[in-house]
Amino acid sequence: MRISAIEIGTNSTKFIIVDEVGDGNFKVIEKTSTVNRLSKSMYDSNNISEEAMENGIKIVGEYVELSKNSNSNLVAIFSTSVLRDAGNRQYFTNRVKELYGMNVDVISGDREAYLAYKACSSLIDKADQRFAVIDIGGGSTEITVGNKSSIDYKVSIDIGAVRLTEMFVKNDPLSQEDITNIADYAARKIDESQGLDLKGIRLVGTGGTVKTIATMFKKKHYKEEKAINGTSIGLEDIETIYDSISKLSIEEKKQLEGLNPKRADVIVAGVIILLSVMRKYDLREITVSSQGVLEGFIEDYIYSMKE
Repeated sequence: MRISAIEIGTNSTKFIIVDEVGDGNFKVIEKTSTVNRLSKSMYDSNNISEEAMENGIKIVGEYVELSKNSNSNLVAIFSTSVLRDAGNRQYFTNRVKELYGMNVDVISGDREAYLAYKACSSLIDKADQRFAVIDIGGGSTEITVGNKSSIDYKVSIDIGAVRLTEMFVKNDPLSQEDITNIADYAARKIDESQGLDLKGIRLVGTGGTVKTIATMFKKKHYKEEKAINGTSIGLEDIETIYDSISKLSIEEKKQLEGLNPKRADVIVAGVIILLSVMRKYDLREITVSSQGVLEGFIEDYIYSMKE
């Protein structure tokens, strides 16, 4: 069985085609993404702009067509933080239904956290080992704690690389005031997450920010996700990367190896979020997963079809 799915995120729209290979496993045939920047200027008005809306719908259409051409069954179009937050999301979902005959499932933060956790758990060998997954997206950050068989805690926090850039960045390069405002806001939102305690727990990360840190760390092209899967990066190395990018202009960041030029304006805010979590809980290392919410969705979908 060949299936495909589309994930509409705050910063990018992702598309995957897989073949089921038995026992609930799957082989990725194609995986790609397109920067959509749906949230551009959204956090002022709480609405997706007309330009971003049309571009986002167009990208969905391109992936619907790609799914048809690949003879795969498009099983879902779903969205995360951006459509959870958008006041005019109904227009977006209605247009997708009208044009492509598909509903858009706007998943909850809890569901998003669960899917990221499911995808990242493959990096853990011991069934009873406790670990935490952090998924830093464009609009939100999900943190989940448990082991391979059960989840103890999960939270979705409204801090993401695009959201905090839109809210606080006024200068290029970022000023110290911009950086302080991002860091203070991120720290406050993390503190407000009651019950969250990651001290002494192994940290696994996914999402655009974490994967970008890994491609920069390993000096790989930003599309070489397979090369970063399972990579462990120390806190000091992340701080070195942060120091190297925080004072650069957007144009200067676009030239850096491993950094997708279309993420150049938001990467600093994303790294600040990760550093805020790691420093607060004295986490010295993160293991990077190239799989995320989209793969978690596919795995969960295949499992549910067998029930």
